[in-house]
This record gives sequence, C-alpha cells and structure tokens, in this order.
Amino acid sequence: MYNKFMFLFVLLFSFSLWSQNATFEIKSSNLIFLNANPSNEAANNIEGSQYIIKEFSPSVFSCLSESTPPIRYNVFKEEMEFMQDDKLYYVEKNDKCIITLGNNSYKYFENYSKEKKGGYLMILNKLNDPKYILYKKEKVKFVPEYIPNSTYGKEKPASYVIDKSKYYISMPDGLTEFPKKKSELLKLFPNNQVSIESFLTDKKISFSQESNLIELIDFLNTL
Repeated sequence: MYNKFMFLFVLLFSFSLWSQNATFEIKSSNLIFLNANPSNEAANNIEGSQYIIKEFSPSVFSCLSESTPPIRYNVFKEEMEFMQDDKLYYVEKNDKCIITLGNNSYKYFENYSKEKKGGYLMILNKLNDPKYILYKKEKVKFVPEYIPNSTYGKEKPASYVIDKSKYYISMPDGLTEFPKKKSELLKLFPNNQVSIESFLTDKKISFSQESNLIELIDFLNTL
C-alpha cells in the first residue's frame, strides 16, 4: 500500500520541474486536492491569521528528487498549501516524508498527542541521524467573537491567535511530550541521571526556553 502511495505521489510531482514561471499538471488524485473556499478567512472578517509564516517558502521533500512548488504551512488547518493558477491546493499528509520550507523542517505524525490528534511537528535539532529528536508543535487557535451582556463591556471580533507551542521528544518507544521539569526528565533517562543533573546545573538549563531545550537534546544525544 505504501509503495503504491509513494509511486502516485512521485508521479504527481514529476510531470514537470517547478520554477517561478513554470507550472505542473494537477491530476485527479487523492494525493493533492483543491481547497473549496480558499478565501473564507477574509470573507468571515476574522482578525489575525491561520498562519505563523504566511508567505510561501521554497520547499524540499525528503521522499522526492523532483523540484516542488513554494509551500506554506497552515497551522490552524494542519495543511501544507501551494498555489497554482490562482487556486489553493493541499499536499496529502504523509508520515514518511520530511518537508523543508526555507529553514524549517516538518514531519507529519498521526496521533502525536494524548488527544489522538494528527499534525505537522517542526524538527528543532539539526544533528545527523540523532538518537533523540526534539519537535515543536506550533499552534494557532480560533477565538470566537465576544459580545458583552452589558454596555460596560467591549465587543471583540473573532480572531486567530498564536497559542503556546508544545514540545515533544522521540524516544525508542515512540513520541512523548517533552518533560516540563527535571524530575520528569530524569525518569526518562534512569541510567544517566547524574550526568543529566550535572549538565542542567552547569548550563543553567530552563525548560521554558526553546534554545535551552535544543542544547539539552544535543547533550542527550551524546549519552
């Protein structure tokens, strides 16, 4: 089933190479589909954006050798999007392929969270073939319109708001949410507790700082 999926995926993108002035043929396929209403965000007069980076970025797919179109990540809808002939298309989700957009790389996970949600997670540590990988789940939430019950309140329009990111680590037994404190981290690495405690103290690691988490995951990969 996977081989068939990959064959169709490669076939779809291999009709022609992508460039600024070139287009590729959109075939009838379940791998890419048209967004029925690409302008609904503006039409509904909702403030904010479904995107953290709204511009389309050059893209590279780890599972393809062909050139691919500029793509952007719709964080709210959990979709990778591209434009052709003024129409918006989505890339079919594939957990075997890493998608790089500019300087950011993403991998799709099914059921990555306790809520059994699927989504794209950003890869944060750039080591070659690391034992442990740190992922960030970016989030955009929808805040409904607020209409106060009295004249003292202030109306607020509906909006998209960037929410707090969550972090995950790939372990030998799968993906798990990155610990929020030292005691939880030490439980994940019972054979290296002394080394980890020393590192956390010497480097003054904060579990609320992304740069510190990247430094920590790089250290864990040396154990």
